[in-house]
Amino acid sequence: MIKYAGFLFVSLFLMMSCKSTEEFTGFSYDPPNVTNTTDKEITIQPKRIIGAGDPKVWISNEFEGARVNDFYAVNDSLFEVFIEPENAPINNSPWYAFKIWSDTVRMAEIRMNYMDARHRYVPKLLSWVEPDSSWQQQMELPVEYDSAAATATFEILLAPDPVIISAQPLHTSSLLTNELKQRDVLEKSFTEIRKAGRSKLGRTIWELEITETSPEQKAPVLAIVGRQHPPEVTGYLASLYFLEELASDSELAARFRQTFVIKAFPLLNPDGADMGHWRHNAGGIDLNRDWENFNQPETRAVRDALLPLKENESRELFYGIDFHSTNENIFYPIDEEVKTAPDNITQKWTEMVQASNPDVTFSIEEFDTSSPIAKNWFYHKFGIDAVTYEVDDGIDRETLEKVSRSAARSLMELLLQEWQKTAVEN
Repeated sequence: MIKYAGFLFVSLFLMMSCKSTEEFTGFSYDPPNVTNTTDKEITIQPKRIIGAGDPKVWISNEFEGARVNDFYAVNDSLFEVFIEPENAPINNSPWYAFKIWSDTVRMAEIRMNYMDARHRYVPKLLSWVEPDSSWQQQMELPVEYDSAAATATFEILLAPDPVIISAQPLHTSSLLTNELKQRDVLEKSFTEIRKAGRSKLGRTIWELEITETSPEQKAPVLAIVGRQHPPEVTGYLASLYFLEELASDSELAARFRQTFVIKAFPLLNPDGADMGHWRHNAGGIDLNRDWENFNQPETRAVRDALLPLKENESRELFYGIDFHSTNENIFYPIDEEVKTAPDNITQKWTEMVQASNPDVTFSIEEFDTSSPIAKNWFYHKFGIDAVTYEVDDGIDRETLEKVSRSAARSLMELLLQEWQKTAVEN
């Protein structure tokens, strides 16, 4: 969920009504018509290599996760990169990723032009790490921001060997299973990965199940959803650290797995992630506004995987987390006045997270259950508490890991306590 406005603002009425009981039509930062989740046309970026200037500087979007729409030489030292969204209106989250190189070793200025949008993500210089088979961030590039033109300019040393400049580290769908293996989540006796469905363009929606319970054992279920919005990489990484803790060898994790079933869908929008989308899936839709009509195959895959729990006497959906990123660390709980079963887990959990991370700033903002987003579907369909868990776009990797792991541990402790109370009451 991105908190910046898109190309167009909704009216003041919508800003005031997003916490009301009236029919939901969008948050204040949403573009108009966001809750109409029938397919909208998208523009497919042409995959190509473009050369500009003399001697030539080259740019390419011929890889997964790339986005660059055009490239020109402004003068001998300044080059302009044009970035456009998959469709519009859209939230202001301009994603970009491109390879760049030069025929000669030289310094160059690169100006990012987002057309009708504004600069958001600090550019990262990436390099390929062979042992991990992934792109790793080497450094952030300082930018000079022009508020009038809404462009951002940075300097870079170019050479004949290409480098990647990206809004965030690249984590595309083809890397997911390998990344889970590297985190020691897969290939354990208590872990199973299966296909929950397919995306609009046929990519696999993976469902990960982690548990040491027996099929006949009465067991609560923790549901985890992630990466509905492609650029929200820090939230995606937080979800992977959660899964790593849940599958770890700690005594706490073992007790949790012997009591709970974890069902996780860590990358719900593989088309958007691989196509370099700003926000939407290949149907041109914000997936986190499609949890009422389920017009898109990605949200239907999660719905169809979890709905059978209502008829399963040995399983009970107990809590849900939907991971996102924005410009701060923030929890969006269901309003405390809304009765859930069990009640107000998120409010209790956030206190534990804050206590364990006193040097990190967190915000908490409660919302009602009128919007067609994932956490509200968990409530409306199962009566449970759920949270939208947002991670700061600019959080450093060390802090991200520390907070994510401690949050996972405190959640396991809390859910075990709440399940025990439920068992005693019943």
